[in-house]
Amino acid sequence: MRDRINHWLDSDLVGIPATIYTFGVLAVSLAVFRFGGPMAGIIVAVALWIPMVVFAIHGVGRERAPLDIEVADEDGSHRVLVVANQGLDDPALCAEVCRRADHAATEAMILAPVFTPAKLNALADDVDEDDVRPAERRVDETIRALEGHGVKAVGHVTVTEPLQATIDGLREFPANEVVLLPGGETGWEDTDALVGRIRAEVGLPVTVVDADRPQPLPTPDQAPVSAPRSLG
Repeated sequence: MRDRINHWLDSDLVGIPATIYTFGVLAVSLAVFRFGGPMAGIIVAVALWIPMVVFAIHGVGRERAPLDIEVADEDGSHRVLVVANQGLDDPALCAEVCRRADHAATEAMILAPVFTPAKLNALADDVDEDDVRPAERRVDETIRALEGHGVKAVGHVTVTEPLQATIDGLREFPANEVVLLPGGETGWEDTDALVGRIRAEVGLPVTVVDADRPQPLPTPDQAPVSAPRSLG
């Protein structure tokens, strides 16, 4: 629970309850001001704002905990962490990962972050099964596709936003590289900012697959196709 609270303090979600609390304080203060007089309204407002001020000071002054991420050893194999959800349906993703297998034994971990529009629900793992089941299908199909091209693959759905999914995935699966294919779901709105944070906090190469450019799957008779843009 403490890790979830710390992650929430580091995320944009902190602004949601803060805004609600602000309107609540304003409403209560105005009600007391109207029925109890100006001095009572001021006292109530100050009393209600003290917890928010203490909370804000704690959040600003708190240092980020070390990420404690282990990078994969350079032992001749290549380990790729793939983070995508709706993007898993794009053949370009499988093609990009499979190209690594042309040059070295390749292992992949597939993580499909599910982050619902009701963002606060993610803190309690309260996610609609209608969001989880399609993601599980995509993960299973991607694993089968990768294994069919010689890539040893595992994966699962994770209830969080893409950045935290990447950090958690690297703790579970030490990798040499992160590969992303953004979809249209919540959490992928600003991919460049996401990549910048992953590079800054994790320190690994990050490749963003270009879904707009066809990426045919490699075959033994084909030379590797040029790779998409790499930001690492």
